[in-house]
Amino acid sequence: MLDWIRQRYPGRDDLDILDAGCGTGLMLQELRPLGKAEGVDISDEALQFCRKRGLENVHNADLLKLPFADDHFDVVTALDVLEHLDDDTGALREFRRVLKPGGRVFIFAPAHKWLWSLQDEVSHHKRRYVARTLRERVVGAGLEVERQTYVSTFLLPVIFLGRQWLKVRRNFREYDTENDLHPAWSNGVLRAIFQSEIPILRRTDMPFGASLLCVARKPE
Repeated sequence: MLDWIRQRYPGRDDLDILDAGCGTGLMLQELRPLGKAEGVDISDEALQFCRKRGLENVHNADLLKLPFADDHFDVVTALDVLEHLDDDTGALREFRRVLKPGGRVFIFAPAHKWLWSLQDEVSHHKRRYVARTLRERVVGAGLEVERQTYVSTFLLPVIFLGRQWLKVRRNFREYDTENDLHPAWSNGVLRAIFQSEIPILRRTDMPFGASLLCVARKPE
């Protein structure tokens, strides 16, 4: 995601950025070199983690009622956020409201209902998207899609097989959190595979994948 932002704002370190649904602040921390980064989340516990990381510009807020003035941010990021919301279009409208004219929202969301699994249930997802439905939501909120592509293409077979295995395993034990679903060491492996796609994504869109990336712009 940082790569996509830097492509559109080369050399900038003065951006006003909102990380919507910032969680424990991992992405928010990475955004700081690009300008003033603020985060919002509905979880007090997550915001406490942010503050422990030294991230003070965080707010407890509903994404449908953001505590910011109109035309405030250059960039809004929503990474693995929309799928948690009953009213995803309403949140996108709020992102549009707080964006400056010409500002952009960067969206990362899970793809394909046939990949639905126990992990989605444990993560409290409401839905998974396909390219058409995500585009419809974004355009319906008054934003212009600049680019949209599937990602995690190389991971798709691994994710599919892993989720089939979870369907078997759930008959033998219960899972309460995402961390219960896969060992910690697997995160590094999955991240390395995902990063191997980045050079390709700089040149072309992927026709399928386990997730979707979308960049949308507020009209001038």
